[in-house]
Amino acid sequence: MNNSLENTISFEEYIRVKARSVPQHRMKEFLDSLASKGPEALQEFQQTATTTMVYQQGGNCIYTDSTEVAGSLLELACPVTTSVQPQTQPEQQIQVQQPQQVQAQTVQVAEVEPQSQPQPSPELLLPNSLKPEEGLEVWKNWAQTKNAELEKDAQNRLAPIGRRQLLRFQEDLISSAVAELNYGLCLMTREARNGEGEPYDPDVLYYIFLCIQKYLFENGRVDDIFSDLYYVRFTEWLHEVLKDVQPRVTPLGYVLPSHVTEEMLWECKQLGAHSPSTLLTTLMFFNTKYFLLKTVDQHMKLAFSKVLRQTKKNPSNPKDKSTSIRYLKALGIHQTGQKVTDDMYAEQTENPENPLRCPIKLYDFYLFKCPQSVKGRNDTFYLTPEPVVAPNSPIWYSVQPISREQMGQMLTRILVIREIQEAIAVASASTMH
Repeated sequence: MNNSLENTISFEEYIRVKARSVPQHRMKEFLDSLASKGPEALQEFQQTATTTMVYQQGGNCIYTDSTEVAGSLLELACPVTTSVQPQTQPEQQIQVQQPQQVQAQTVQVAEVEPQSQPQPSPELLLPNSLKPEEGLEVWKNWAQTKNAELEKDAQNRLAPIGRRQLLRFQEDLISSAVAELNYGLCLMTREARNGEGEPYDPDVLYYIFLCIQKYLFENGRVDDIFSDLYYVRFTEWLHEVLKDVQPRVTPLGYVLPSHVTEEMLWECKQLGAHSPSTLLTTLMFFNTKYFLLKTVDQHMKLAFSKVLRQTKKNPSNPKDKSTSIRYLKALGIHQTGQKVTDDMYAEQTENPENPLRCPIKLYDFYLFKCPQSVKGRNDTFYLTPEPVVAPNSPIWYSVQPISREQMGQMLTRILVIREIQEAIAVASASTMH
């Protein structure tokens, strides 16, 4: 093997190359090895047959090979620019430079036939959209396991006189009664397991419930399991699972993206103007993403009188106008008499390409559905949805603000979303420089 320093690459780059050759079902084991065993453990994870391709998506380079491994989760979290060499040689030498020694390793480059692809772990995949059938499958597996436990428990106990029929959860979500579905979803937050019998990560569990929500909507059920009063207990249990979630960081310091994306919430009608509750959630989502309000206390300080609407004209075309809403960052800490400049404001701008997802139009619609008497208030912004409204009802909200508890549950689910975590991370990084 060639031990020269020619074509030497850094150890960090070597780890990235190595990560792209790890089968996805061994990714967790690979990451653990970096923390527990050190760099020598990398030798164990060589996969000798792989073909790497690079896809450009926005500003990110996404790596994928013939086993459908997305480069590695490390690359998705911190994409790098890498050139892919044509496969004209059967072997290539990779030189690794370390502080005390230089090692060389041969990586075999070859095509992998589709039928030989390993099955990746579901938790390591990063889906781009919701898959309702996945939510249904997890529910079915949980219901089968739970029903077996209930039957076994009933056989081991003497049934009291007059005992009701044994509780069983239906495997068909659509046929489940509201009370049964609410109870089952509550239990799933603690009992659902993946194919290896391990609990799901919190963001993956949230993704599964979003899949279930989409499945319900697509099959004629109108239940909103995240906002209907019938599912209050479920949202409380889900909150307990999600409230302490922090972005996962690898031993190398890379942040692993959340399973839940903004697009998924639009897909299953958790964002938009579909109901008073979803509209309220949408405003909180935008206020978190663009105003960077990360805590309940910050959201509670938001008020109608503190959100300012601004329209700007294009100097080169006076007929071309753009509208935004602005919020003074760190309101209250500026000195009296201090001149307020543009950089002191956080801003939400129009989305002319998609009016149904435009922050300004949805804010205007919210104002339109609020009682006139509250629109100038300086002590509240998020109002309590009326329990029963029609789409054409003039008023969707009462004059009472939502409770701190309800706000906390809504915000907890928002903070799990990938784009929110990215926006907060970017803002935090910019304040450090």
